[in-house]
Amino acid sequence: MQRSRAQFLKLALSSLALGLPSAAGAQGTLRVGATANDSYAEPYYAQDQGFFQQAGLGVDLQTFSNGAGVTTALAAGAIDIGITNPISLANAVEHGIPFRFFATGALYNREELALCVAPDSPIKTAKDLEGKAVATTAIKDSNSLHTIAWIDQNGGDASKVQLVEIPFSAMAAAVKRGTVAAAPIAEPALSVAKKEGSVRVLGHPMDVYGKRFMVGGWFSRLDWINANLPLVRRYVATIYATARWANTHPDESATILAKYAKMDPATVRTMNRAPYGDSFSPALFQPYLDLGYKYKYLEHQLKATDLSTKI
Repeated sequence: MQRSRAQFLKLALSSLALGLPSAAGAQGTLRVGATANDSYAEPYYAQDQGFFQQAGLGVDLQTFSNGAGVTTALAAGAIDIGITNPISLANAVEHGIPFRFFATGALYNREELALCVAPDSPIKTAKDLEGKAVATTAIKDSNSLHTIAWIDQNGGDASKVQLVEIPFSAMAAAVKRGTVAAAPIAEPALSVAKKEGSVRVLGHPMDVYGKRFMVGGWFSRLDWINANLPLVRRYVATIYATARWANTHPDESATILAKYAKMDPATVRTMNRAPYGDSFSPALFQPYLDLGYKYKYLEHQLKATDLSTKI
């Protein structure tokens, strides 16, 4: 097994071999921030499979509860590299922090999140949500953005909906109790709730961004990236190699994710999983910025190219 992993990384890094630091010159420990969920799980796979070590990277992997926490930690200098969603990064940039995306994380899988109602709910359309309470993780985050945009794009008026802050882990229970009329439920809770018959899918709100887009991306401060380009290039090559491994080894990656996320391995193996990207284009997150500006989540109309850097 170790031999095959080494060969896998050797092939993935071969195109970047010239000019990269050796294992002994990996510039100390790289502090990486992530969250233990499916979309952001690549560094956990790389750590457990030995990919970081084989690439000559000493990594201190730090776990946060969400992308906003990762963004805050990097702004404070507690980590060097992190993964977050485009709205969190754009908000930081608007506040003068020179963050830039440099690599793609997970790509969209529409089956990973759905706006759900109770199975016997009279709500059949987005318009039926007017005057009702709808759950979101935060009033002004990416989750609430695509929820209200979906309502507007599907015949409802989101200004007539009351948003209620509820943690993702409590969404399904809130719908079942009737605390809210609808909630965006993500995996693995979505698969569990559908199997139990405790929810009915009303729609897929993240469709508002398109069919193919970046759910989260790898980022750092632009000045740090420019000062550490060889190290960043090695990290990107390793994370993309990990992406290709995870995309083709769902059972093995499910076991690792279950360990770090403290989930039932059987649940992880059967739930809908995120595909990971192995190339980067600013176009993958421009729809976030466009909707963020339209709904006043962002103060300025930002271009994805201005929030990205080539490495």
